[in-house]
Amino acid sequence: MSEVLIAFSTLAAIMVLSFIGEIIAKKIVVPSAILLVFLGIFCGPLLHLFEYESLVAAVPFIAPLTIAFVCFEAGEEMNVYRMLRSSGRAAVLSVLGFVFSVIPVGVLLRFVLGLDWGYAFMLASAWSGMNLIIVNAVCDLLKLKKESRTTLTLLTMIDDPLVMISTLAILNYILLGGVSLHETASALMSNISISICIGALIGLVWLNLLYIARKTKFIYTFTLAAILFFYSLVEMLGGTGGISIFVFGLIIGNYRSVITTLKLRLEKKQLSGIVRRIDGFHSEITFMLRSFFFTFLGLIYTFAGVTELLIGLAISILLHITRYLAFKIGTVGSPLKSDLPEIGLIVGQGVAAAAMSTLPLAYGFPNAAFYTNIALNVLLFTNILSIALPLLANKIVKHGASQ
Repeated sequence: MSEVLIAFSTLAAIMVLSFIGEIIAKKIVVPSAILLVFLGIFCGPLLHLFEYESLVAAVPFIAPLTIAFVCFEAGEEMNVYRMLRSSGRAAVLSVLGFVFSVIPVGVLLRFVLGLDWGYAFMLASAWSGMNLIIVNAVCDLLKLKKESRTTLTLLTMIDDPLVMISTLAILNYILLGGVSLHETASALMSNISISICIGALIGLVWLNLLYIARKTKFIYTFTLAAILFFYSLVEMLGGTGGISIFVFGLIIGNYRSVITTLKLRLEKKQLSGIVRRIDGFHSEITFMLRSFFFTFLGLIYTFAGVTELLIGLAISILLHITRYLAFKIGTVGSPLKSDLPEIGLIVGQGVAAAAMSTLPLAYGFPNAAFYTNIALNVLLFTNILSIALPLLANKIVKHGASQ
């Protein structure tokens, strides 16, 4: 009984810390991810208010839970037709930024730290996206053009699914270790196909169930159970739960387009209120879980020496350089070019990167704690530099223009 009480009190304490961190972050206009991680480090590694072993033991439970909720939210918020119509530039910038980041960082991890190719590219993939919170913070501080802000917002909506799906796919490649290249490719294609098909099937069935139960009060509880159940089911069937839940959310979020395209006998107006309710409740729970997760990351951080900090800083600088180069190429002939270098220096990592970075720890990979700490350093440095560098670049540009 005492262990249960300790677990409950620990959970409550982390939630309170997360809530306090969010309030302080809004007051001092600092990205909450940075403050929450530092708050976790202060209460964990510095004050030792929490038992490290117990927290690490909880990672295999907390990481998949966070991934499931974040994947559903990413899918639900991704408006496919809007992306196809108006975000060609954002898609180009997202893919360029991702490729330009993954390859050099993966090579660095392979030859400097001696990681296997799969492990190196899994971590590089996890760190190759951009966070909407940082984008909004920089745009507000620098008063960037509306077009730049819109493009960057759309870019982050593409980045999160790209980071999650690619990282989970590489994870499956690692788990298939010792299998021939042909068998690995077949297994990966089978895994991804199963995951997408099950996610699409769940989404279509769920649209009909939501319509049937449209007058029920507690419809989100029903959907919450579906997210947890189908994530587990897909994993047990040999698929990737995160990919399935992303597709599930994608269909729910794009219900209007799905109904029109497939000519489903469902009234869009009847479903609109239900989907808004689900979106509202899920956003609140994901927000709470996101805050909890960043605080939790700080609590499990262990400082083993300056090496981890330097590696994290080096990777962060490399990510900024590669992202800037991608934007330099991707904005050729675009009005966005006038907001360079500022918009090319935003690489702040969010909860998608953080959740994917805990996969080595969740799956018990060798030296997982060391690489999780490097990942946390990358998260902190990219967020800090993503505010400092655009502000510095803006001042330099203004100073040069005034002379």
